Amino acid sequence: MNRSLLLLVTAGAGVFAVGCNNSVRDPIQPRQDIYHTSDPSQVFFDSFELRNDTAADTPTVFRDPAGLLHVTVPIRSVIDKQLYVEYRVVFFDHDHQEIDRSPWRDKTLPANLPESISITGTNPRAEFFQVHFRYPTSNEM
Repeated sequence: MNRSLLLLVTAGAGVFAVGCNNSVRDPIQPRQDIYHTSDPSQVFFDSFELRNDTAADTPTVFRDPAGLLHVTVPIRSVIDKQLYVEYRVVFFDHDHQEIDRSPWRDKTLPANLPESISITGTNPRAEFFQVHFRYPTSNEM
């Protein structure tokens, strides 16, 4: 009886584990800079290598008198090496429809020193945003 129950539980756990396999990859979010607190959930990296080489903090956002969003993301190299990265910002309206996308821009991150990127949206309808970081790959826009 105990052996049958053990086999049944083991088989059920195996089916459960296979059924939970999700083929959609999670986005790669930054490591939180331990010297700050908050959740940088609107910042994404294209590789774990870049994530491991940097630390980012929560973006600061404000809207100017013309209604344009200004976004600043604190980021730094956490390795003893100057890094060259690219970033872009995608802006969305209140329905989460994309309304503006900046081109990829270059940023140099000195070794172990605080830096930030700043960008201003071009459409006053922008309410949400995502900031994407990657190591340089090509001249694509």
